[in-house]
Amino acid sequence: MNAQQKMPFSEVSETIKQDLARDLVKHHILACQSGLVGELLQKEIISYDEYQNIYMTDDEIKNCFNVSTEEEIEEVRNNGDDVNEIFEHWLVSDWLIDRLKEENEPILETDLETWWGRCATGQSIILDYVIQKIAYENSYDERLFGKAA
Repeated sequence: MNAQQKMPFSEVSETIKQDLARDLVKHHILACQSGLVGELLQKEIISYDEYQNIYMTDDEIKNCFNVSTEEEIEEVRNNGDDVNEIFEHWLVSDWLIDRLKEENEPILETDLETWWGRCATGQSIILDYVIQKIAYENSYDERLFGKAA
C-alpha cells in the first residue's frame, strides 16, 4: 500500500478549510468570555502583564508592516505598533491553548483561567487563518490526501 501525501495547506479549498475549522471549533472553543475578562482587567484582578505572545515576532512585523531591515523593525517596536490588538477573549480547551501558543497567538494565562486573545472580530472563528491552519495540521480528513497510485 502506497503512503498518501497530504495536500499542502495552500491548495486546500476554502470549503474544506472551513469544514475542518468548524469541527475544531465544535470540540475546542468553549465560550466567549470577553466581558468577564474585560471586567477582571478593569478591576485589576488580572493584568495585561499576564499575556504571552502579546508582542509580534520580527517575522510578524515584517509581514504586517512590509519591512525588512532590523532598523525598520526597531522603528515599529519603538512606535509601539508591535502589540497584537486583542478584540475578544475565548475560553478554549487545554489542547487548543497549546496549539495557539505554538502559533504565537496571544494567551492570557492567570491563576483564575487561561484565555485565547483573539486578534479578530466580526466574523466566524472558522474563518480565522490560525484556526484553519491548526485544524488542517491536526486533521486526517480523507479529502486532504491524494488517491493512491
